Amino acid sequence: MKLLLLRCPRCNQALTPGNDDVVVQCANCHAAVGIGDGGLQLLPAQYVAPTQTPETWLPFWVYRAKVTIESRRTQGGRSAEQEAQAFWAQPRRVYIPAWACELADARDLITDLLEKQPFLSAVPPPEGAAFVPAAITTEDGRKLLELVIVTLEAERNDWMEHLKFDLRLDSEALWLLPARTDSDGWTLLIKGV
Repeated sequence: MKLLLLRCPRCNQALTPGNDDVVVQCANCHAAVGIGDGGLQLLPAQYVAPTQTPETWLPFWVYRAKVTIESRRTQGGRSAEQEAQAFWAQPRRVYIPAWACELADARDLITDLLEKQPFLSAVPPPEGAAFVPAAITTEDGRKLLELVIVTLEAERNDWMEHLKFDLRLDSEALWLLPARTDSDGWTLLIKGV
């Protein structure tokens, strides 16, 4: 068992993470601090330009992903393999919610952003901007993305019975997207969504 001194590596302010938090914000200097087995580390976090004044900022693990469909079998002779190949032909930017949210909500959000491919432009950290702590590790984020890939392929207009794919992720980064909450949950305040 390893004990960690929970102080910001930048300003030495005491940190108060929740039980499942893997990235928190320092209340003093607003730095993003990763909490892991290797200790505490400052993480570069990119804030995204908002379209409206946000209520908060939501953390996302953002990657450039290349998916290669290695085999895809269907029942009944119909196949959407060409459609699948065309969709995954180019690397895509993927946005994986890093805060604690319901699995179905995370899956729907990943799918929506994967299909829309919004362009994010980074801005300097807004004065006093607070973000929701991240509770999803990058490893769990990859598992979520694999679930989304299988879900997308299963929803194509054929009867898929087997899927094998290769997933390569590059350029891992923590992005903070502006958001507000309403009766339907979170709404992202970015262009293209």
